[in-house]
Amino acid sequence: MKKVFIGILLIFSCALSTKAQTSRQLSEEQKKELKAKMEAYKAELNLSEEQQPKFEEINLQFAEDLSELKNANGSKLSKYKKFKKITDERNKKMKELLTDEQYKIYKSHQDEVKKELKSKRSNR
Repeated sequence: MKKVFIGILLIFSCALSTKAQTSRQLSEEQKKELKAKMEAYKAELNLSEEQQPKFEEINLQFAEDLSELKNANGSKLSKYKKFKKITDERNKKMKELLTDEQYKIYKSHQDEVKKELKSKRSNR
C-alpha cells in the first residue's frame, strides 16, 4: 500500500518534470516503473473502462497545475492558497467520477501521502 502512495507521488513528479521539459529526463526503466505503479493504483481503485481516461485526465491536469504553481512567483501563503484551490478542484472532480467506495480509497491514499510527506519534512 505504501508503495502505491509513493508511486503516486513519483507519477506526479514524472508528469511535472516531463511537462516542464526539464533537462533531467527519466530513463525508460523509470518510466516503466512509474507507469506500472499508476496501473496498480488504478487497479486498486477498480476503475471501470469509462473511468480510466477521465481519471488520467484529472491527474494530468493536476500535475500541470502544480507545475505552473511551482514556477509561479508569489509568497508561500499565496502559493499555499493556490495549491489548496487546485487540490479542492481535483477532489471535487474525483468525487464526481468515483463511486463512494472508490472515493474512500482515494481519500485514504491522500491521507497516507500527507502523513508520509509530513514525516519526511520533520526528518530534515
